[in-house]
Amino acid sequence: MSGTLYLCATPIGNLGDMTPRAIETLQSVSLIAAEDTRVTQKLLSAFDIHTPLISCHEHNERGKAAGIVRRMLEEGIDVAVTTDAGTPCISDPGSVLVREAVQNGIEAVAVPGPTAMASALSVSGFAISEFTFFGFLPRQKGELKEKLLDMARRSRLAVVHESPHRVRDLLDAVAETLPHTRVSASCDLTKRYEKTLRGPVAQVLEAIEQNPKAEKGEYCLVFEWAGEDIPAPQAPPSELSLEARLFDGLARGLSLRQSMEEVVAQGERKNAVYAASLRVKQLMENAK
Repeated sequence: MSGTLYLCATPIGNLGDMTPRAIETLQSVSLIAAEDTRVTQKLLSAFDIHTPLISCHEHNERGKAAGIVRRMLEEGIDVAVTTDAGTPCISDPGSVLVREAVQNGIEAVAVPGPTAMASALSVSGFAISEFTFFGFLPRQKGELKEKLLDMARRSRLAVVHESPHRVRDLLDAVAETLPHTRVSASCDLTKRYEKTLRGPVAQVLEAIEQNPKAEKGEYCLVFEWAGEDIPAPQAPPSELSLEARLFDGLARGLSLRQSMEEVVAQGERKNAVYAASLRVKQLMENAK
């Protein structure tokens, strides 16, 4: 008979948030699959738990999942999954192991507890009837701005995680792209110096820029989009005709040859682009 896979939430900063059920589960299972065994070992020591650990993180989870599931099937052992903080599988490892277990008929059971997302939402002051969670956002500025616009089209409220070293860049991108956005930025949730800044994005950005300790502690941010006009997403190049893409290059000041080179660089066949350029030339001649 196969065992059970338990997804155990752990404190995100305050050991007092460890639930009795999580302690009992971690004591009773035969093995704990931990994101970082060193971090989890400290947690176990605090609660006098001596269960064996095995590492299972984003870089080895695919390789480890099959072996853990095989032991559960062959030996009938129960296994708990933990991450460094919070709930497994939410912007953290665990989903590969859960999927492997479920596909093999093993029951996956949640042991709920702390999560930064819910905590940040609860202290935001925003009316919360629905929201969308996006985890960590792209680092490149252009890609980040496109992602922000996409987020604002999808939901009135968005929740993201961000590192202390990049939170200014994120808020700067929001201020440039969607300047009327209101923000609730929570740092060090549940810890001694927990702090939440609320207000228009420019105001929150200024407060963080003026705080010499802003680059300490992880952030969870809630964005309330202001309903400002958001441009429709541009159609991918492949959805536009070759002629339209050549005309777009001309409109941006490129020569026809430069526009052709640009379209070819996007993966189109040279012969097809050349034929399209002849049609563009003809259209331009007819327009004179």
